[in-house]
Amino acid sequence: MRLGTNLMTEEERARGGELATALKGLHRALIRAEAGDDPELQNPYTLLFAVIGDPRFSWMGALSQLIVQLEEALDDKEDIAELAPFLTAAGQLLGEEEGTQAEFRLRYLMALQKEPDVALATGALRRVLTRLAQPR
Repeated sequence: MRLGTNLMTEEERARGGELATALKGLHRALIRAEAGDDPELQNPYTLLFAVIGDPRFSWMGALSQLIVQLEEALDDKEDIAELAPFLTAAGQLLGEEEGTQAEFRLRYLMALQKEPDVALATGALRRVLTRLAQPR
């Protein structure tokens, strides 16, 4: 253990896990919305490769990166890990904070109107963000 490094408490780790779960739920719903009824994307392997390399899915990159960064912070027991930057970044993606990413926001709003699962995942994420933003 390195001296002088603040460790993430188990409570913070659990709260971060809750945020990660909500973000992954939104990500999954957005992928399904983007794939739609495209017969080529009904195979899970084809869908995986499309999510990785197809430009139709590139707008979700900011959400994917946020999930990866949060998961890395949760896994790194020696890292200084505060949830505030992750809460802010998630809020920015949903348009609740300044600094909204225009392409993500536009495509997200289109998916939100098109797919009920995106609305449900958004509601779940908003509830988590609200709960985690409250002082403990």
